[in-house]
Amino acid sequence: MTRPLARRRFLVTRPENQSDRLTALLLEAGAEPLLAPMIAIGEAAEPAALDAALMRLDDYDLAVFISPTALDQVGARVQRWPTELPAAVIGPASRERAHELGILDVISPDSRFDSEGLLEHPAMQRMEGRRVVLFRGNGGRELLAETLAARGAKVDIVEAYRRLPPTMAREELATLLAGGCDGVIVTSSEAVQNLFSLCDEPLTDLLRSTLFFASHPAIAEAARRNGVSSVFTTAAGDTGIVASLSECFAGSHVAATPTPPPLPAMEPPRKAVRPRSTGQWRWALGGAAIAIGVSLAWQHLQRQDMQAEMDRQLSQLEGRLGLLSAGERRDGGRMSQLDARLATIDHRIGELQARQDDQQALYGAIMGDQEETLLADAELTLSLASQQLQLTGNVGAALAALYRLDERLAGHDQPRLLPLRRALARDLDALKRMPWIDYVGLSARLDSLAGGIDKLPLAVDAKSTEDQVQPEADKRKGLLGDLSRALGALVEIRRIDQPDPVLLAPEQAVYLREQIKLRLLNARLALLQRDEITFRRDLQAADGTLRKHFDTRSKPVVATLATLRELQAAQPAQMLPSLSDSLNAARDARRKVSREEGK
Repeated sequence: MTRPLARRRFLVTRPENQSDRLTALLLEAGAEPLLAPMIAIGEAAEPAALDAALMRLDDYDLAVFISPTALDQVGARVQRWPTELPAAVIGPASRERAHELGILDVISPDSRFDSEGLLEHPAMQRMEGRRVVLFRGNGGRELLAETLAARGAKVDIVEAYRRLPPTMAREELATLLAGGCDGVIVTSSEAVQNLFSLCDEPLTDLLRSTLFFASHPAIAEAARRNGVSSVFTTAAGDTGIVASLSECFAGSHVAATPTPPPLPAMEPPRKAVRPRSTGQWRWALGGAAIAIGVSLAWQHLQRQDMQAEMDRQLSQLEGRLGLLSAGERRDGGRMSQLDARLATIDHRIGELQARQDDQQALYGAIMGDQEETLLADAELTLSLASQQLQLTGNVGAALAALYRLDERLAGHDQPRLLPLRRALARDLDALKRMPWIDYVGLSARLDSLAGGIDKLPLAVDAKSTEDQVQPEADKRKGLLGDLSRALGALVEIRRIDQPDPVLLAPEQAVYLREQIKLRLLNARLALLQRDEITFRRDLQAADGTLRKHFDTRSKPVVATLATLRELQAAQPAQMLPSLSDSLNAARDARRKVSREEGK
């Protein structure tokens, strides 16, 4: 298999730190690279400004790199690239270098590898309110910065390196070109200017007659402005450059110029023998003249044949050249038509992409509003459920509210809602494990007890009723009744294991009942406040007062004492969850949605 680039020599004008891959590809193809860097790379004029910009990378929404050199300079100073910061680059080499530096989100054009191609990318269209940092060398075009600023972005231009004149001397360049050069590879308009600035007149004439290979139409135009007659525009990237070189030299051939056949050697006339007579002399002179004439005629015919052959071959060559020129003109016309069609298609694709971006932005705005409304409702529901849970201890109502919220969130399958749903599930499990206490029922029972205190009989009232009933029974006994009353006046039987009920005035009885009511109401407040100690102390005080001053044989008093015993068995001081995890998750999700809509 033939190698089109075998034994061919190419002058490579790239900087030293950017020519390794291209040199390796040329050597692999059999070519000999002649390294003549026409641009030297130096440190930025203000390294402190570059370091300050790199310290504030988290403040930016997008980083733009003009060249692989900018990526190399930034990569040497940054230890870790921010995960959420995307980068925009121009060519395949820059994209590979960005991935090597650990940049995950890389924006680059798919076909046109220049600033215009990057600006046509869909991700570079809507730039309102976005902060962009642009890393580049000194000087250069302002197209990227001006266009991004016109689209609404706030652009900070940072000088990452400086382009300096070449350090190669004219004599070194002349030595490289002395052995012959099949082509000059230029990847920068500045490199073209520096190359011709370095050359004297003989070297300039030599370069103008050499084939130039430019990686961009603007670079090819810079070479033509310097007088280069043959400029070939290559594909982008190192691989594309080598492929274009192979394609160019695979189809080239040098037509061999026909070599005319050698003229027949003219035989020298023999030395005439002096005739012995006049007739012989005449015959000899006639024969010599005839031989000379025949020889001259033969030579004339040979020359005519040679001239005719040369004219024929020249005509063939001119015909081939005409065909080639016509083919080139035809191909050029076709290429112009194709370029026009491609430009129209690109324009239509750009319009479609702009419409698609607008539709996606509108859909995102609608979905964002729905999500924000849902998250606002979730935050309000959780806040009310938490307050009600802490104030009333109603676990059932809180569970019902959380279940309804979980059903609403299940209808929106969004990844950003997953942390909220996880926190909600944890709070639901915690509430289901809580023992259920009916605080409202306990409070109602205490109110009922307090309302029935006024109807409970006192112990003094119960004894006076017995005293009234006993004389009537004694009257029915007759003589025995009289004897009993007489003995009763002499002997009085009392129980000494229990004190006699205290005789209370009507005002004191009212105060006693109000005191018990206050104890019960205080116990109700302690129940709502989860103050178990005060709750039990007030119930015990009410129980003791009832047993001391009220008739414990009366059924209402017995029922009241039984109710107090049941209330004392309750444990109101349980720790209820605050739903803070779910509430914080809802607030975080809402902040993220608001931040994304702001961008």
